[in-house]
Amino acid sequence: MKTGFSVWFEENGRYVLGEKEAKIMEGIKRYGSFMATSKSLGITYAHAWNVIDELSKGIGRQVVKAKRGGDAGGGTALTEEGEKLLEEYLSVQDKVSRLLGSHRELRIAEFKKPDLSIIGSSCPGVKILAGLIDFSSEVVEVGSTVGLAALMLGEADLSGIHLFDEASGTFNLPFIMRDWPGGSAVLIRGYRREQGLMLKKGNPKAIKGLDDLGRKQVRLVNRNAGSGTRELLDRLLKQLNITPKGVRGYDFEVKTHEEVAKAIEEDRADLGIGLRATASIFNLEFVKLCDEFFDFAIEKRRLSKPPVRAFIEALKSQEFDAELKKRAPGIYVLPDTGSIIMGS
Repeated sequence: MKTGFSVWFEENGRYVLGEKEAKIMEGIKRYGSFMATSKSLGITYAHAWNVIDELSKGIGRQVVKAKRGGDAGGGTALTEEGEKLLEEYLSVQDKVSRLLGSHRELRIAEFKKPDLSIIGSSCPGVKILAGLIDFSSEVVEVGSTVGLAALMLGEADLSGIHLFDEASGTFNLPFIMRDWPGGSAVLIRGYRREQGLMLKKGNPKAIKGLDDLGRKQVRLVNRNAGSGTRELLDRLLKQLNITPKGVRGYDFEVKTHEEVAKAIEEDRADLGIGLRATASIFNLEFVKLCDEFFDFAIEKRRLSKPPVRAFIEALKSQEFDAELKKRAPGIYVLPDTGSIIMGS
């Protein structure tokens, strides 16, 4: 029989830090990257991000910061507070281990960083583009807002976003201008996408629009907070005077268009907002709600990085246009696709 133990910190009776947070912090200290840490621990990028975000909120101080690098980019590092907290945790863990005679260490697997890191919103167009370049790439789908945060931390080479600004009535530009006022980032024109309601084949509940969410028998599958699609839903519900509390399934969140479609296909939900392209792949009904611009934010200093240049060239290519027509109906290239629309 072996002795086991678990160490955690509390503040005023509230859980603050335990082994899961310590493992992620140790990974960030070692790799300087949320992506590498999540891969080495076998968890999702979003989970690692959320754990550290909750820790920072819990103690009222940031535990990670951006680590600047050269033209190839930087990464993430622990703040002084984060270093101190991790050191204290490991010290307590070591003391308990020696007291009980039960050795415990944080094990983190090795991880090879991809040539190109794409962190942002979910879109089949991004996966098509990643397959058109001769570099290794990692596509992480966490939503537009977290994607921009990852770009600011130096985690991402580029971030695909589709955020609508109600004040100006435009997509994406206001958010880049706000978050990078010094012009250190550029916005590359991507493409136009059709967003709408994805419904079960045959539409057995006769759903005609979002106002049907007021019916108790209609179940929603929602996207994660911070995603452009979630913001679209919240904006449209507000226009219809429908409160989230009155929507069955509003708290049923998934992180990608594919997961929305799968939930509907498996009869765990009746509708969700998603792309025409995804509805087509899953053989679902589609009711169009709007068109939107899906663009790519890039730190200006990374424009010279070969994988980034290759991605932009692929975006402009006829091959990409042909692949969209074949594999992603409802996603369309534009006359200025691949051009810099802010920050040149």
